Amino acid sequence: MRFFAYLLALVALAAAAKPAAASGPVAVYALIDKVTMEPNANNPERIRIYGAFSIAQGQASSYTAPRRGFLYFTSTGPNPAQAKKEWADLRSVAGTRQVVAFGAGWFQAVHIYDPHDDPKSGDDYALNMGVVKVSPDQARAKALLDFKER
Repeated sequence: MRFFAYLLALVALAAAAKPAAASGPVAVYALIDKVTMEPNANNPERIRIYGAFSIAQGQASSYTAPRRGFLYFTSTGPNPAQAKKEWADLRSVAGTRQVVAFGAGWFQAVHIYDPHDDPKSGDDYALNMGVVKVSPDQARAKALLDFKER
């Protein structure tokens, strides 16, 4: 009888628990210069984010060296309204020299495009913990703030 009570308590706890958000490293550390939304800012379906970026590499919590270019995303996920809110947050920090982190590194492929590239479709924008401002003292933020093209 005690076993069934214990089992029932575990089932109740599992049912009450919220689904876990995406875990793992963020997909992108970004120093954003400019953001454009397509077809327009009022009802965006895609976003181009210009600046310097360091992106997650696989599930090892390692990141690329900073690189200048642009990211191109589309909102095809389960919550496009939340993605559009995050896009507005990304646009609000453009040109401020505020480093931000966003996306889900374990669940999202992100490409940094060169300025002359013309991608046919955007990467899927994955939600994680939102757009987070990163302290300028954090190592990845420092690398982006100190980044100079060669």
